[in-house]
Amino acid sequence: MSDVSDVGIQGGCYCGDIRYRGTAAPIHQAMCYCANCRRAAGAQSVAWVTFEVGGFSFVKGEPTRYRTETAAWRTFCPRCGTSLTYEADDRPNDIDITVGSLDQPEDFPPNKAVFAQERLAWDPLLTS
Repeated sequence: MSDVSDVGIQGGCYCGDIRYRGTAAPIHQAMCYCANCRRAAGAQSVAWVTFEVGGFSFVKGEPTRYRTETAAWRTFCPRCGTSLTYEADDRPNDIDITVGSLDQPEDFPPNKAVFAQERLAWDPLLTS
């Protein structure tokens, strides 16, 4: 497992046009089961890791920003479509990063479930 304080986090999209870096320790690591995340990612659930927005930046390329009906901003690569980040108006100092877009996703396993009441019946609930 990497030590975030020493190396930071890095990641990016599938095609490589977008790259990002973070320097802070994670605040949360969660699996989200909400319908909004499912639709945005095209998956039954999405693993997120949350960092302070001040310690995060895009270092290559410019993602497309999409404003959701839930008053949040999602970013994705305009070329390959990779879902990258989520920023909610009610958490202005936080940015959620899709774990699947990290260079080292195995270092950030989800340790809690959010919006579990919206999960699909056939999707096993994270119960650690």
